[in-house]
Amino acid sequence: MEGVNRFRPRPDPDEVLHVLTEVVERIEVLWERSREASPAPLSASQLRAMFVLERVESLNLRALGEALDSTPPSVSRLCDRLQAVGFLERSLSPNSRREVDLRLTERGRTYLADLRARRNEHLRGLVEALPASSRSAMVEGLTRLRDAAEDENARGGQVRPDEGRGTQSA
Repeated sequence: MEGVNRFRPRPDPDEVLHVLTEVVERIEVLWERSREASPAPLSASQLRAMFVLERVESLNLRALGEALDSTPPSVSRLCDRLQAVGFLERSLSPNSRREVDLRLTERGRTYLADLRARRNEHLRGLVEALPASSRSAMVEGLTRLRDAAEDENARGGQVRPDEGRGTQSA
């Protein structure tokens, strides 16, 4: 953690961003290895689509495109590839004959569970090596970061300048 004073109780946002960026980049490398080791490696876009579809019962192409910030033709091609490997199924929407519902198959859900297990295996030793107090602080901080990211996504990517400030616990 070069550049970050470990004894400074309240690092400024730039220091946090620096360390967070380094951690994310290193985790991406570890996770890429997990993805490549799978029987059917997916692109980052395909994986993102599967994560979105995992959180909902079904979604139409337009809603998936909005969630991925992608064009309808791109989403359609992406879904073609996921369907070809057996991770996605399409069915006619009961609400409209012009819409297609998208759902993960059981094989797709199993793929994500296996991928997470491989990723966790890569990270477990690193996390276990941390002192309990550091793990507790990490869970609290990462939970707040996750919640802030979910809130930002719900608002369409707009962050209010006062958010996250003044809520630090001593």
